Amino acid sequence: MTLLPVFVGLVVGWVALRGLLAYPWLPGWAKACAVLAMPLAAVAWVAVMIADDPFLFPETAPCPREPMAEGVLGDGRVSGVSEPFPPRAYCVWEDGTTYDLAPGAAFVFWVSFAAVVVPLGLGLWHAVRNPKSLLR
Repeated sequence: MTLLPVFVGLVVGWVALRGLLAYPWLPGWAKACAVLAMPLAAVAWVAVMIADDPFLFPETAPCPREPMAEGVLGDGRVSGVSEPFPPRAYCVWEDGTTYDLAPGAAFVFWVSFAAVVVPLGLGLWHAVRNPKSLLR
């Protein structure tokens, strides 16, 4: 039963993409921007998800294991947290202080997500209203 929503999502996404490409009033550059924004959204999502990982240089980790100075950012131990959707990465200290990581990548994700979802919604709307246009 887990595969059923995935399959339905893939079919709806395929129909929306076909409808987008067959949509007559949308210029070609807008279609190209929508298609090119998909990998950009994926790269921005990955950048947000790995923002709290100290895998390369642990001594310069984005969430320092020891407090920088008493009361500057937070007190106590710190840990990095990543949330997959909506994408957010932040450091949280024992006292509840949080510090956002990669806000620029999150902004790029949301802009490219909107640049993909709006045209795909138009394509799905076109495919549902005029299914014969998909037969070209």
